Amino acid sequence: MIDLLEKDTDQLIHSLKKAANFKVVLNEQQEYLIAEDIKTHLNECLILKNKSKAAVLRRAEITEATGYQYFDGKRKPSREKMIALAIGMELTLDETDLLMKKTGYAKLYPKHQWDAAIIYGITHHLSIQQLDELLFEENLSTFL
Repeated sequence: MIDLLEKDTDQLIHSLKKAANFKVVLNEQQEYLIAEDIKTHLNECLILKNKSKAAVLRRAEITEATGYQYFDGKRKPSREKMIALAIGMELTLDETDLLMKKTGYAKLYPKHQWDAAIIYGITHHLSIQQLDELLFEENLSTFL
């Protein structure tokens, strides 16, 4: 994935607080802001992992009709579907968190029970069906 130019969040907040004009500070900080271009980031992941859309969608248990709309930028996936796509692409936990960050979603947070189960599933290479069984056993919402 293309590396994000990093600037400390506190520095960005400081710049916003002291700015007299929002448009000026926005223009100055543009290169440090996250572009929530889901289509670009999903396709970067496909290239990084050398996967086909069809294979990812099968592994993610997402219908091709819906999944291709995500990859083409015609439809925005929910946070849960984005995580399913990450699992379908076999992203690592760090890659998943970076994808979530780049596309404007909250990264996985281990203090949330559902997210903790997903973290476990990603790090233990569980399929969506295996993860669903785990989620179901814990009375948590499932993917399917």
